[in-house]
Amino acid sequence: MRTSAFKSTPTDIKRVFVIIPAAGIGSRMSSPESKQFLQIAGVSVIERTLKAFDEFSNRMNLRGTFSLQTIIVAHEEQIFKVKGLCEKNKFQFVKNIVPGGETRQESVWNGIVAMSSLPFPPNDDDVVFIHDGARCMIDQDVLDRCLKAATNFDVCAPAVPVKGTIKQTDGPDSDQVASTPDRATLQEIQTPQVFKYNILVEAYTSAMRRGRTATDDTSLAEAMGHRVHLIEGAYSNIKITTPEDLHFAESLIQAKQESKS
Repeated sequence: MRTSAFKSTPTDIKRVFVIIPAAGIGSRMSSPESKQFLQIAGVSVIERTLKAFDEFSNRMNLRGTFSLQTIIVAHEEQIFKVKGLCEKNKFQFVKNIVPGGETRQESVWNGIVAMSSLPFPPNDDDVVFIHDGARCMIDQDVLDRCLKAATNFDVCAPAVPVKGTIKQTDGPDSDQVASTPDRATLQEIQTPQVFKYNILVEAYTSAMRRGRTATDDTSLAEAMGHRVHLIEGAYSNIKITTPEDLHFAESLIQAKQESKS
């Protein structure tokens, strides 16, 4: 069951660290350009993601002293381009841009290492958000709920109920149905995934020692025996993966603009 958190509820958290893995090449996009730099309504995917966190930081600072320190993990050949976008938009909350690894998990680890080298690195109980660079439709309500949940839980993440029926097959190349999980128990996990810093480090170092891999960060904490709490996500918080996602994102932006007019 997901945990609710009231919209825009103040917390006593004064600083948040963010790792944004953005080193993927987007092979399913069928484009010569990395998906991070594809345009959605005239703004690149990675810029939209960073603009959301810039707004979040500005709103939190209106409530009192607040620090948002962000590490972007980018493909080595794209670091200069990402840096240029940050300078153009004056994203002062971005503290470093580091090269990614072969996998998302390796990229996040590079971000964790980079955090430890910041002038004021995180303490054990500081909050870390890990957010996909390609999940550019993240809204402020979800970020608020993540921050609120971080005051109560060591590991949490936004999620939405699965809408369709899921079939589990005998294997990745099989077309034979092995089981049909109860849809009522299934949730689609999103980002930002939220950790206390010491648990994040523990989960990743343990995974490295044991050769454990996972497609999301909270799975590594689960493997260590930590409880992962789900909070209310948003169906609009999509990850840009295929050309269809670009069109859907544009329609969401258009609908939001029309609602304001």
